[in-house]
Formats: sequence, structure tokens, C-alpha cells
Amino acid sequence: MSHSHLSMLEHFRAYGWVRIPAAFSAGDAAAMCDAIWAALARVGIHRDDPSTWTTPRPVNLQHLKAAPVFRAIGSARTIQAIDEVLEGQPWQKPHDWGAFFLQFPVGREWDIPSTGWHIDGDYTGRLLPPCGVKVHAMLTDVGPRCGGVNVLSGSHRLVHRWFSENPSPPGSRGAQFRKSLERHPYLRDLRVVGNPESRIARFHEYVEEVDGIPLQVIENTASAGDVILMHSLLLHAGAPAAHLGTQPRFLLNQDIHQPYW
Repeated sequence: MSHSHLSMLEHFRAYGWVRIPAAFSAGDAAAMCDAIWAALARVGIHRDDPSTWTTPRPVNLQHLKAAPVFRAIGSARTIQAIDEVLEGQPWQKPHDWGAFFLQFPVGREWDIPSTGWHIDGDYTGRLLPPCGVKVHAMLTDVGPRCGGVNVLSGSHRLVHRWFSENPSPPGSRGAQFRKSLERHPYLRDLRVVGNPESRIARFHEYVEEVDGIPLQVIENTASAGDVILMHSLLLHAGAPAAHLGTQPRFLLNQDIHQPYW
């Protein structure tokens, strides 16, 4: 295993996420965006007319999932990276690369989310190797404060440690796990609505070490064609508070998790 691959795996183990630059080509990403814009045009959202961009997060694009243009996401580079972070566990390539997550510019003040922090998989899953990986295929360039998904870097280790030390009753559901986690001092603070500047300074601009785990809220910034892989225990927040850019952010979200293997 070459050093660069080793450092990718080390980054994933330490922080719970890794960005694979140019996992598929910018040309492929542009063709995927063309397909999405064509579908949006049919519901009155037009690429060349921002006055029609009145829905921050358009939905109902599932019919596009199987379009051949999106297959390029599953490049050799993407597959190799997923193999690597799953550390040799067998997995099945998904039939498609998942749901369309579109975020159009929304001009409110940018802030660190205080609500919506969650994971999509099993809260009591394994730390290493992970029980699954979330794949974000980035179809557009995403700059800072331009619709990048907020993730709590390092939180896969926090979540695993919390439930090892604070087991939930058998039969607990997602909402109960989330409630339990909210007792963690750092996560409790993260949920307190406060002055945006001081929240950004503490949670986004500063790495806070908690029990030896470096925690920081980061944005999934990217170039078109990048793939971001996230550990199934990595906490992330749904919609960003604001998207201050001029162009929408398009990505596909797919979870590769245990039922596959």
C-alpha cells in the first residue's frame, strides 16, 4: 500500500471523512448537471433565470437515479477509495449513486447549525472498520459558505465512545440515541443557539480536543468531480443555515452499509 493511500486511510480513521479529489471527471460532473437542469426545467426552474430559483431544495428527482450519465461516479478511483476505508470488508456496488441533494442559494446569515445533528446508520455500530460509509458525489464546485454539508469532524470517535460508556436500553430508536448523545457536553453546547460569530469562532475556526478527539465543524467544500466519504458514525447536519454563493450546489448521496454485506 503506497504512502498516499495509507495517509488517506489514516485521515479517515482520525477524522471520519476523506475527500477524493477528481474521483470522476469535471466533464462527467458537468454532464450530470445538464441532466439535472433538464429535469428542473420541466418544473419551471431554469438554469439561466435565477428568478425561478425560489425553491431552496428541489426534490422529486428520483426518476433520474438510473440515468446512465450518473454511472461515471462509480469510477475505479471511487471504488478503490471505498474499498480502502472499508478496510477489506466485502461490499456490493449500489445500483445507483443515490438521492439528489440540491441546495440553491439562500441569503440568510451563515451560522453553525444548532439543530439537526444526526447520523443515518446504526448509532451503536463499530468504529473500525466502519459498519458503512456515506458517499457524497460532488457535481458542482462548493466554496466556503456555499451550501457545503456541515459535518462534525472527529465525531465518529465521540459517538462510538459515548455509546460504549453510556449504553442505551435494548430496542432504542434513532430519536432516543440522539437524545442520549445530546447529554455529551460538547454536543450540548453545539445545540445552544447563540451569537453566530462566537459559535463560528468556537466550533468552526477552532479544533477542540475532547478526550483526545479533535472536534471541529467543517463544511464539505469541493470541486466538481470530487467524492467525499464519511464514516457511518460521523455526525452531520441537514441543510446548511445559508448558501451565500451565486450557483446551486448539486450532489448525490448514497449510503453503503451493512445490509449490503
